[in-house]
Amino acid sequence: MFNKYTASSIRTLLALLLSAAAFGFAACSEGSDDPGGTDGTGGVTVEHKIGLYLQTGSDLASRTTPSGDYDRGAGYENYIDIAGGDLLVALYGTDDRWIATVGNPVVTPVSETLSSKTYLLEFKVSGDIRDALGSSFKVLVLANWHHRYPDLAEAGSLQALFDIVSTADYWIDYSAGLPSWDLTAADKIAMFGISQYDNVSLRPDMAAYLGNLHLLRALAKIEVWDNSDSADEIESVALTRHITRAVPMPKGVTHQNHYVKNDYQKDYVLYPSLPAGSGLYPYPNESSEPLPLVKNPADGHYTVYVPEFPNSERETDATRARLRIRYKEYNARDYFIDFKYYNDPPEGAAAGDYFDLLRNYWYQFEVRKLAEHINVEVQVVPYSHVPLKPGFGIGIPKELVPVYDDNGNLICYFNSENGNYYDTDATTVIKNPFLIEGNPKDPATGWDIVRDDNGTFRYFRDPATGKCYDADKNEIPDPDNN
Repeated sequence: MFNKYTASSIRTLLALLLSAAAFGFAACSEGSDDPGGTDGTGGVTVEHKIGLYLQTGSDLASRTTPSGDYDRGAGYENYIDIAGGDLLVALYGTDDRWIATVGNPVVTPVSETLSSKTYLLEFKVSGDIRDALGSSFKVLVLANWHHRYPDLAEAGSLQALFDIVSTADYWIDYSAGLPSWDLTAADKIAMFGISQYDNVSLRPDMAAYLGNLHLLRALAKIEVWDNSDSADEIESVALTRHITRAVPMPKGVTHQNHYVKNDYQKDYVLYPSLPAGSGLYPYPNESSEPLPLVKNPADGHYTVYVPEFPNSERETDATRARLRIRYKEYNARDYFIDFKYYNDPPEGAAAGDYFDLLRNYWYQFEVRKLAEHINVEVQVVPYSHVPLKPGFGIGIPKELVPVYDDNGNLICYFNSENGNYYDTDATTVIKNPFLIEGNPKDPATGWDIVRDDNGTFRYFRDPATGKCYDADKNEIPDPDNN
């Protein structure tokens, strides 16, 4: 049963739990549902109480990060279906072999809402299980799997478990639609978490509280919004390709160190976990039907939650996942944003490298449409300076804006901070390529380009103020009205 606590009672509960963890209490008894374990001394049946905290977002107080904050998610991004019993807890040895599946775990939201960022998990184990665990063991938590859990004992190991859940019997099917900004309890996102605890002493007269266990969501979040200075308003946003089924468990994650590294460039998982039988391209559950992002009327942001997508090895734009943006302009056309590093790539990557869409990351894009009738019309800016925000988070650095022609070919880059243009290597400074004949406006400022009869550049004119500027964008007297 879900118990809704007031803020005061939650504080009291936490205080009691911390006190119990420090001094111990007699919470274990000879329960009739005990599987028949012993304390190892005289056949007396005992139980041992274990507790830990489930984190659906990062607990900043318990983590050391290089800079910035980890986003902890909001609303139903953190929801666990406790009332529906959509939860499975199991114990594994440090060799990743199954020991026991926990019966009747109790989960309590440490919040006044159904979508808590922290949950208290408590359960009991028999003396036999305690003996099998030893002083070091792992706790596995699976949540919101739509009650489609495999037999963990039959699977045996954690690796075998992934091989099972990556098959069709355990995929979470989103072919009928993917959730958007208006998440509800019915949209519950599948979660997975595992953590190893060492030097644990389980005693029948004390409750052992182990610490935190971080949960990974099985979906990525994509969010797009328009800058207030944009020349036109966004009409629609769509994702060009996506996979319609999610694997609820990440591959190769058998320890918390595999996904909780306290490093923006390395949290959480580093590669997608895909349905079994998938080749490089196309995937059996991949759709090229554009997936609309839904607009939140409250803030104008377009959002969708999607399964992981392997983007980095694709060779053409036609096979990659891209954002297609359409503006409310008289000559409506599509503009595309790629999931790639435009600047400041992480260690091991280079500017221009495409990246995969990964579970539990938040891909944020603030876009600004510039002047009409030019080739550069969309600017990508990150939500914050450090865009990787596990708990949902990655973005693209804002300094370099890609400049494309009408066919989608890269011409150069524009630096929105210093006004320079760069060659396609993103490092060599070049002259403004739009000063050549045939381009009526400067893409960075939207200023008119005034030319002589031979088409040679003379000066810029700001149509909003009437002021004039030279090629270096220094203000000058109006050459034609002195």
